[in-house]
Amino acid sequence: MKENFDIMIAGVGGQGGVLTSRIVGYAAIEAGYRVTLGETFGASQRGGTVISHIRLGKERVYGPLIPEAGADAVIGLEPLEAFKCAVKFLKPDGMIVTNERAIMPPDRNYPELSKVFESAKKIPAKIYSLDSIKLAKEAGDLLSSNIVMIGAACAIKAIPIEEEHLKNAIKSKLPKAVELNFKAFDLGKKALEKK
Repeated sequence: MKENFDIMIAGVGGQGGVLTSRIVGYAAIEAGYRVTLGETFGASQRGGTVISHIRLGKERVYGPLIPEAGADAVIGLEPLEAFKCAVKFLKPDGMIVTNERAIMPPDRNYPELSKVFESAKKIPAKIYSLDSIKLAKEAGDLLSSNIVMIGAACAIKAIPIEEEHLKNAIKSKLPKAVELNFKAFDLGKKALEKK
């Protein structure tokens, strides 16, 4: 168990970012961490920026929001949001794991995705990416893309919590679709175990 570990989940409204932070937080508590969660929201519920702050500590954790350059890992449900978050909040040599598919907002221009990933190479971080939408579809439901990302983050230790605790949290928070979400988790984990 790490002494302290700060994780940010970056996405847009409707992707399940808040649920993702609750699952990780619940798993962390079960694993013996003290946990503080915080969220910041963009201008709109669906399509606006949603950033979740997850602060884990063996002892007391102060404040729900991670300070600038304080995050150990960024989990991106949407790539542009992940990289914007990482530029401001990620520690040097932190980790980014992101979905490769963009969620195009209807009210603004989105840069070419290849340019987004090319620009991200300037961030001093280990960057991992996968198509979580494709894997969620393979699991049986596009809405499980966030669970795919939890599995991927677990594989590279962007979430320093054992799989058992994460799966217990998924089972607790999503009791009506346990097997589907376990499959989504496993697909995400396998996708990054290969890299």
